[in-house]
Amino acid sequence: MPDRRLHRAGIAIYGMQALGNAAFPLLVILGLTLLGSRGEDVTRSVVYGAVGVVIAIVAGYVRWSTTTYRVDERAIHHRTGLVRVRDTDVPLARVEALDVQQGPLQRLFGVQAVHVQTGGGGKGGEIVLLALGAADVRALRERVGVAPPAPADPGARLRLGMGGLLVAALTAGQLGIVLPVLAAAFQVFQQVLEDEGGRRAVRALPDSAGDWAAVAAVVLGAGWALSVLGSIVAFAGFTAMRDGDRLRIRRGLLARREATIPVGRVRAVRVVEGVFRRPFGLAALHVEVAGYADEASAARTLFPLVRARAVRAALDAMLPELADDVEPLERPPARAWRRYLLVPSLATLAAGAIAAVVVESGWPLLAVAAGAAYGQARWRAAGWRLREGRLAIRSLRLARVTVLAPAHNRESHELAQSLLQRRARLADLRVDFGKQTAARIRHVEEAAAADAWEALGASR
Repeated sequence: MPDRRLHRAGIAIYGMQALGNAAFPLLVILGLTLLGSRGEDVTRSVVYGAVGVVIAIVAGYVRWSTTTYRVDERAIHHRTGLVRVRDTDVPLARVEALDVQQGPLQRLFGVQAVHVQTGGGGKGGEIVLLALGAADVRALRERVGVAPPAPADPGARLRLGMGGLLVAALTAGQLGIVLPVLAAAFQVFQQVLEDEGGRRAVRALPDSAGDWAAVAAVVLGAGWALSVLGSIVAFAGFTAMRDGDRLRIRRGLLARREATIPVGRVRAVRVVEGVFRRPFGLAALHVEVAGYADEASAARTLFPLVRARAVRAALDAMLPELADDVEPLERPPARAWRRYLLVPSLATLAAGAIAAVVVESGWPLLAVAAGAAYGQARWRAAGWRLREGRLAIRSLRLARVTVLAPAHNRESHELAQSLLQRRARLADLRVDFGKQTAARIRHVEEAAAADAWEALGASR
């Protein structure tokens, strides 16, 4: 197969990538200029933006014209770059899947992005071909020897309908998505304060606890709304299928993604019951996949919403190799109760004491009750089981997470015991299955933890 270039749509896609890298600084410059409201500055910013677009188009053409790929009997060869040329060879024997994605631009031009996945790959593919036509994708699959997705048995398919998507989005609770927006808003606000109208801006700030509470409510509401929107974009059309020894997962609203996960690379399943989902008996299923640790959380999702009582049935259909019961689990002994309460109680007591000094009032000390309640919840949630070579460990931070995995899939295991635990005949057991999945049970019976540690060491 001779060297081939990507589809000409790659010029626009590479150009948009270059423009996207500079989009945020350009928008900030334009926004600050508009705040200044001087006509000549606005004109200058528009000219700078037009120059940036032209540079991005030129950069896209150069990137496209210097990117080639070919497949021979031994490997896939990929070359890209003008000043810094990078050659990548992936042996055909190492190729485990060809994942395809279609973002808005790919759909507009009728092309697909192909990610060449290997067992040791990280985020994305070891080779990424951003723009291939349907015929080129078929030819690449034939040369590599990777079959296209086959129709799945209806019994080995999970699909997220519109109702399930809305419930998943409303209960996701990923408020951290608002942090980048807050950071950008703070930068703009700081610049405004340095302007002539800065004093007016300062006078507009909230001056009472009620006003600040309203501002906090607006920020939390914005974070929740962004979380809902992000979940809809990530999980729209989510379908998980079992196809022989592979899992095929399709998802995405704006960017349609189709990922292939070899079952042999799945190390563990995490049953995640979020804060907003536990009251309704709902959970999400995530998988620890070798080589996928750097991928986004959505890319490691086996199914985004399932009833907690239906977890075993879903795993039996999709991933029977790791299927296990979530209940029953063995809880830590009663004498471990105060140890679960101690640390969060002391932490909230210290924070409350500092706050009490600042506000000159004793009511912040009541926070210790919240710390004790959190410790109680952690003790009640904790549990574990090692049965017939299968391990289950449940713990609580914000979400309640149960890790299910065959013991032989572990990367490492650890038995730890502090001086105080030794006196109480208690110990901690930790089992790592990958970068994102570490199962840990604290303050369990010393003898039981030692037996489990020995059994884990003997597993193959």
